[in-house]
Amino acid sequence: MNALQLSTIDAFRRVFGTTPACVAFAPGRVEVLGNHTDYNGGCVLSVALDLGVAAAACLRPGPPRAEVWSEAFGEMASFALEDVRREGRSWSNYPRGVVRELERSGVPLKGFRMLIASSLPIGSGVSSSAALELATAEALYGLFGGRPAKPMDEAQLCQRAEAGFVGVPCGLLDQFSSLFGRKDHVLFLDCATLRHMQVPLGRDDLRVVLCDTGEKHALVDGKYAALRASCERARDRFAQVLSHEVRFLRDVSPPDFEAWAQEIDEGDRPRAEHVIRENERVIRGLAAVKSKVYDELGRLMLASHASSRDLFGNSTEALDLLVEAAAGTKGLVGAKLTGGGFGGSTVNLVERGAERELTERLARRFEGRFGRRPKVLATGIGDGARVESL
Repeated sequence: MNALQLSTIDAFRRVFGTTPACVAFAPGRVEVLGNHTDYNGGCVLSVALDLGVAAAACLRPGPPRAEVWSEAFGEMASFALEDVRREGRSWSNYPRGVVRELERSGVPLKGFRMLIASSLPIGSGVSSSAALELATAEALYGLFGGRPAKPMDEAQLCQRAEAGFVGVPCGLLDQFSSLFGRKDHVLFLDCATLRHMQVPLGRDDLRVVLCDTGEKHALVDGKYAALRASCERARDRFAQVLSHEVRFLRDVSPPDFEAWAQEIDEGDRPRAEHVIRENERVIRGLAAVKSKVYDELGRLMLASHASSRDLFGNSTEALDLLVEAAAGTKGLVGAKLTGGGFGGSTVNLVERGAERELTERLARRFEGRFGRRPKVLATGIGDGARVESL
């Protein structure tokens, strides 16, 4: 049990006046390679973090209602289990969506109380929403049973909660990474076939440094959906001109793109190029991790960020500055934006002992440009979601 889970138990006692029956933890994640490839049927490399979301829960007597307290927002959400509805743009839509999907999957839910706490910066590109979904699901499986036999079914259930209930048309990367994380391992997922593996880094001295621009990205504001629609239009056009089946952009090879790029709308063309070449970077990155060639992995991460900046259009001036500043730091493996983009954080893979120099360098350059200091967090590569009974 980690420190966040222990503090969440104490907070639960303070808020509800009783001890929870279980406490779950689900980590945040950062993608190492594979920016916006997941919903395009492509491949991704990611790692789970030591930071995450904890959810403590117990049964609630009386009518079948949920009472969910958020430590981060300092407020309670209460809703009837027989009629779970979306509540504006509230944080509570994430647990509400999970509750709805659990009920649809046949989990026999009754009234419950839950307290949620987090060590993740919200809206910074480390998938706090997926961690919240997985922590909620794990806590409710701990209370009521009904866990699916296949772990991937749980990840997909939480993806449906975010896409179908909250309204963010996300791929499976975030939920998969939060559930399947393993200490000092890189995760590989083929989003079309769901083939996946946990690849050992072969070293325990790599750390993740997250640098938060303070530009909160809100994916439900339409930018994410617009990029996804752009990719889908490009896919549809490639499906018309290519002789083989094109279900996703991942089915378009770089030579296919080069031969037929002029057939794609000029607004959609760079988005498609990013996805197609990013998928190739993931495959090369997987080979680099397996071969322990970390210089190559770092080069691919920097190339990924350049593609996000120049082709996909989801970087910002602040993200670009942080990646440029990190590039010359001793002990750095690689750096790039992480998550949906449009703000949020950069991810930096560094050797242990280099965190301080990197942190100081990023803060100095960022403050010099923007007049404020970014929030920098150093963390390890951790295990996936789990629940513990008390």
